[in-house]
Amino acid sequence: MNLMPSHRTSNARVDCFPEAPAEWQRCAFSTVAEINPLYRMGTAAQHPFLDMAALREDFGGIVGYDSRAFDSSYSRFQKDDTLFAKITPCAENGKVAFVEGVPSDVGLGSTEFIVLSPREGFDPYFVYSLASCPAVHRRAVSRMEGSTGRLRITEKTFTKWLWVAVPPTSNEQTRIAETLKAADDHIRAIEEQIRKAERVKKALLQSLFVDGMPGTKADRVETKVGIVPTHWIVQRIGKTFRGPPFNGVSPESRPNPPGTPILNVGCVNDGLCTLTNLSYVDVDEVTILANAAKKGDFFVLRGNGNRDYVGTGGWLREDPPQNCIFSDKLIRLRFDTERVAEGFYPYLWQSRAFQIRLQSKAQSSSGLWMMNKRDISREWVALPPKDEQEGMVVILDAASSQLAALIQQLTAARRVKQSLLQNLLTGKIRLKA
Repeated sequence: MNLMPSHRTSNARVDCFPEAPAEWQRCAFSTVAEINPLYRMGTAAQHPFLDMAALREDFGGIVGYDSRAFDSSYSRFQKDDTLFAKITPCAENGKVAFVEGVPSDVGLGSTEFIVLSPREGFDPYFVYSLASCPAVHRRAVSRMEGSTGRLRITEKTFTKWLWVAVPPTSNEQTRIAETLKAADDHIRAIEEQIRKAERVKKALLQSLFVDGMPGTKADRVETKVGIVPTHWIVQRIGKTFRGPPFNGVSPESRPNPPGTPILNVGCVNDGLCTLTNLSYVDVDEVTILANAAKKGDFFVLRGNGNRDYVGTGGWLREDPPQNCIFSDKLIRLRFDTERVAEGFYPYLWQSRAFQIRLQSKAQSSSGLWMMNKRDISREWVALPPKDEQEGMVVILDAASSQLAALIQQLTAARRVKQSLLQNLLTGKIRLKA
């Protein structure tokens, strides 16, 4: 490997791995990878193509290929190259991917990719690992240039500014790459399990709220909400509330204590209302009593700039902090537990058919989609007997628990990968033959 001299200082460069061993060579990133190579293209009418949407965020890999006719403005890549999104916000969101295979010799890509092609003597996955590690990726993002909203990472960032550390032997470099690839393969495997678990849960939501419990033999009837079992009761959802829907309050908030904790739009996600994104406000005791949140409450987003989010809901399954209240962007619902099993409506709210019906009531004003308490109360639902509801909740709880466990595994696997990146690429852990 013909590397540039180590430990030179200049205003035009930064050593991304200053803690690496002294015997490791420092060099510009362009020494280990050619930047945006101009591969020769074949004569085919169509070529494999990757647009920006084909790369998952958080270094999640490539979704799949499209095809397009050749255009000289497109980026070009081959197997074992690394694609690095250069435009905001894709760069910040971790759209960096290793090209494990291409349907032909050369592929085409978005003009907003920087292609990093490993030079001779450098392991391709080692190059990808350098590009995706925080020490390099964050510094590249910090050097974006251009006008607001169109910031880009330039080629100069990789040719002059970013310097990396390389182990003294090809063998150690390869062992680092193999270890990091094994960690990534493990992450990809968990991500695929998550996608399968999400598909299972989606299918269950679709079938249970139409056909009821598996194996149930019942006549069907056409209703306001579609064809459902004849023994289900079709009625407006407001008739099963325990008390009327209630909007919260909107005092000016701040992200940190002191103050009264308040649930906001950021707390509602994937059918749950969590305490992760609590903010804090200054209100009196009367306001706290009137707007108190408690475990079991269900909150619906009443307004958003994106119609797909209006009407989505979140179930608060944990005890909130003392005196916790909720924002006026949320509508609180409490259900009649004599008629409605705990968890039944929160799962119904995640079914696509119900969401489509509810969101059709949203109205747009000044770019904001809104719905009100009356819209929700007057929506029609098909309500099975309570024991059947409970059986449906048990099934969906099991699917949700499996999905949550996989997400925890993914979080742990990503932490392990980050630790390996830090320790292996700085030489804190050495892998020698």
